[in-house]
Amino acid sequence: MNRTLRITSIALLVALAAPALAHAAGSGSRLWFAMSYVSPLAETDRTISGVSNAVKASDEMGWQLGAEFRSGMLGVAIDYTKSKHDLSASSAGLLGNTEFSPISGSLLAHLPGAMLDLYGGPTLSWVNWGDLQLSDGTSQKLDAKLGYGLTVGAELPLSDKLAVGGSLRWLRLDAGASGLGDVAVDPLISNLSISLRY
Repeated sequence: MNRTLRITSIALLVALAAPALAHAAGSGSRLWFAMSYVSPLAETDRTISGVSNAVKASDEMGWQLGAEFRSGMLGVAIDYTKSKHDLSASSAGLLGNTEFSPISGSLLAHLPGAMLDLYGGPTLSWVNWGDLQLSDGTSQKLDAKLGYGLTVGAELPLSDKLAVGGSLRWLRLDAGASGLGDVAVDPLISNLSISLRY
């Protein structure tokens, strides 16, 4: 009896999973647009006018455009994110603002389910920081930096061509200028997206 129940259960699971796996294997590419919330998690101590300050970037809204080229359960995604952030010190206050503009590539593994397409994988980002517009009216050029981290997310298909989703990305990342040292940023990027599948 127990053996029959186990075989029946396994057969039922395979029957339920087969359509999702077949859909994943036949999935093509997707394009998406997302509203992003970029939240720098790190701060760095810096001495400003003889006083030690914790320097941190602000949490801000932004946007993201991306594309994923997928074969079966593996995909390669490329995306561009844009947001603008204030850089502040705990005692000195606002130091200035700059733009956060990473171009990222991710290798994503998909785990299809009956309702959701779950995915995750490593991410590598080339981050072009805009000039730091200082509060005294001058500007300081910031160096482009390489960041790395993880991306996880899920999509809910609305039709064969349209899906909505959400994702999280954490990056190990610094910002800095030559001769001035680096400030840790380590952003967590939260996305709400709409995707076109083809």
